[in-house]
Amino acid sequence: MIQGKKIRQKKWQKKVAAALLAAGMFSFLPAGLPTAQAFGWGNVVGSIIGASIQADALRSNFLSAGDNPTVQNAHHDLATRHATANRPVDARAVKMTDEIMKQMIERGDYVLRNNSLPFRWQVVPNNTFNASCYFSNFIIVHDGFVEKCGYNRDMVAAVLGHEMTHGFNQHIANSAAKSTWANALSGMANSALSASNFGVGVGLTGLSDATLRFLTVKNINVADEKDADRNGFYVMASAGFNPGGAAAAMARMSYYTEHRSQVADFFNPSDHPDTRKRLKDMAELLHKYGIGHTEVKNVNDVYFDKELLLTAEPEGLQDAEEMAYLISGGIAKGFHDNRFYASWNFKTNADGTVDFLNNDPAYQPLKNALKVEKGLGQRFQALVERAYNNDVKNNAREEYLQDEMDRKQRNRELRQEQAARKHDSNDKAINGQTYLKMGLTNLAEQEFKRSSKLDNTNPSAKSGMATVLGKQGKFDEALKMANEAIAMNPELGSSYVARAIIYKDMGKLDSALNDCNTALQSPQSNTYAYKLAGDIFHLQGAEDSALMEYQAYHDSRPAAKDIPAAYAARLN
Repeated sequence: MIQGKKIRQKKWQKKVAAALLAAGMFSFLPAGLPTAQAFGWGNVVGSIIGASIQADALRSNFLSAGDNPTVQNAHHDLATRHATANRPVDARAVKMTDEIMKQMIERGDYVLRNNSLPFRWQVVPNNTFNASCYFSNFIIVHDGFVEKCGYNRDMVAAVLGHEMTHGFNQHIANSAAKSTWANALSGMANSALSASNFGVGVGLTGLSDATLRFLTVKNINVADEKDADRNGFYVMASAGFNPGGAAAAMARMSYYTEHRSQVADFFNPSDHPDTRKRLKDMAELLHKYGIGHTEVKNVNDVYFDKELLLTAEPEGLQDAEEMAYLISGGIAKGFHDNRFYASWNFKTNADGTVDFLNNDPAYQPLKNALKVEKGLGQRFQALVERAYNNDVKNNAREEYLQDEMDRKQRNRELRQEQAARKHDSNDKAINGQTYLKMGLTNLAEQEFKRSSKLDNTNPSAKSGMATVLGKQGKFDEALKMANEAIAMNPELGSSYVARAIIYKDMGKLDSALNDCNTALQSPQSNTYAYKLAGDIFHLQGAEDSALMEYQAYHDSRPAAKDIPAAYAARLN
């Protein structure tokens, strides 16, 4: 409840320690080991033993840590170290990033594995062109990156989709394991974890240097970078963004790869493909996404079925090459999302320009470009009609979209596989409880819903959701659900704790204390009730009683860090 969840309650110590003992992973990190961008597996000093066992153990460490909300919270705290610009964070960058991330999480086609946390992100004031994803699915975005993308939502979405892929495909854990296999090096995770106590209330100052180094590992191999580019494209495109944004972002990046002093680990040449090669790959994906009808040549010439349609010009903060890909992206999205020509709904405006489809901003660069030359809109309409007629004859849609269809099928199968893992329900409920103690109600709600979806008979999922409803002020619904959870298993102390929290939020403190007592007397008692009772007595001004409860809580959980400082100083 208070300690770092899986370190105590899940599979953290038992599973990982067993693997580590088998692998003999007891080496410690050298004091001068650099962090983040500079980290390299060549820096790790360790005994060379069973490489496959080491790989499994190291991967297990990263996966277990990555599914721990307290580790994710440590990554949130580490984000402040990226805030190197001596100014407030760019509010425009924050707003745009929030909107993009929410849209991709809600609409993007990807699979979040059961042993992964919901995504969190933070925009920090930093002038460098960079974004990165830690292994706990925490994404750090430099506001300088958003500004250097010209505040273009589609380009930003492409890079964030790339970073999300590192998270949901668990690239750091897998890359670490592959590196261990290749180099037969012992890992450093055991020394980091054994020297640290992750838990609610622990700040960065309470973590060892070894742990901080463990937290900042972001090494990804080239193969996984390519996977992130490719999957990032489909995540952002499926979420409704302009698919040309990925190639446009690579075009912008090509400048910064020539000016590496402005770039951090997104462009580390040792572990990232060549940027122009990445641009070519994204352009090819865009070509296929648009059923083969559109492509960019000669930097900024937009072609339609091998005919030059127009030459893009700079617009706003985007240069001509970027605009060419965004225009091409509008064409590709139109063909991809509409099986029939009639769905384009072409119409001629009073001024002679042509309008089509809808007001989705993804189409705006294309619509603006078609207005520059008289009659260009009508020519484009004729090309679109001809293309649909040809597609029917040569089965183009099925051919060009085959790779995407295969990806969707793999995602469907992975979702089914994850949904069948009913035993993961308890882990998600524990995550939800931990998020609640951090005050992160929205994330707690996500984990309780995931828990319930895996096993709708799990009382911990139901009592957790009851607590969330109470935090939202929906007390009648919360109490009804809490009572249902208790009825599922009257011997489970955590369900009484959940109802006690609801009563506390309602101001019914005596009822809350009664449930605390029941939680402690239950066959499956829950000692967090001591902490909650201490909080209630403090609210009532009964300091001696509060201290007594906090002392009992401390005795039952010596590593707990969430006792109020004024009381913690007085504990025996």
